[in-house]
Amino acid sequence: MSLIKTSTESDEVASPKKNIVRDSFIWPIEKFSLNQFAVDKKRESPLFQSKRNNTMKWQLRIHKKEAKNEEYVSLSLLLDNVNHIEVTALCSFYVLGSDGGEKHKKVMKIQKFNETNTICTNHQFLKSNLLHNDDNNELLPNGNLILGCEIFYYCGWINTVGLQTNNDIKKSMNLLSNDMADMLQSTMFSDCAINVRDSQIKVHKCVIASRSKVFKSLLTEGGCKFAPNVIEMNSFRLEVVEEMVNYLYTGKSPNMDEMALELFEIGHKYELEQLKSMAEESLLYNLSIRNVCDYLTHSRLYSSKVLEEFCLRFIHLNC
Repeated sequence: MSLIKTSTESDEVASPKKNIVRDSFIWPIEKFSLNQFAVDKKRESPLFQSKRNNTMKWQLRIHKKEAKNEEYVSLSLLLDNVNHIEVTALCSFYVLGSDGGEKHKKVMKIQKFNETNTICTNHQFLKSNLLHNDDNNELLPNGNLILGCEIFYYCGWINTVGLQTNNDIKKSMNLLSNDMADMLQSTMFSDCAINVRDSQIKVHKCVIASRSKVFKSLLTEGGCKFAPNVIEMNSFRLEVVEEMVNYLYTGKSPNMDEMALELFEIGHKYELEQLKSMAEESLLYNLSIRNVCDYLTHSRLYSSKVLEEFCLRFIHLNC
């Protein structure tokens, strides 16, 4: 009889190393005047070549915008010619003042750039009344507005064949995922249980062992200390364990954003690399001044270089 093989090896292959790259550039607008801009009229910078990736070019866009009875200067970062790539980026905007310092810096939330989303915008970057021309305006040295942008990002290729171009295969995979969810909901043929304090989740050994080396080891090497085929998981909330089990069966985690930090931890503990990666991504997109120190601590506890590096860069940009 052949042994059950776990899917963690394929998880690792599907999660290539993410190298974070830094780009920065400035855009001087000579003899700047607000009178050049009607509301919602846009002005775009030249294209800036990425310093590390020859296929990528960035661009800034500025325009006036009205909000809450006030007039603002809006500033956007665009990724030009996004073709079969997806970029996860953290960026900041600023004005270079007359003393050479970065003024009115705004750090944006981490976001994706891809074929359907090529722009990141701060709609209220500056109040327009800060940019009136006068000899003492530190934001307009010699009458010039100098805008700056600093970006940290990693990019990956989007698979444009197979699942993404074949609707029949996508439907089949969704049907399989739904069938596996139904299998989990039914206790028929279940031969194993996961205990979370006073609650119990009925599962199938062949499923959880094929998805996790840790579960396979527990079930085959006498790791179920309290009873045969019973796994104790009392270190996590019941809702988190249920979400993990749902992922094991369906490959999906519909409640990820509500418990990403705990799923990040459970994914690490049970060597579920793809679940951990999904949780890592959720944490990245919710990174803020309020949680960055907590996320940094967890990134080091659970060996996530990408989360750690983005946390450090987020702190750097906010200093």
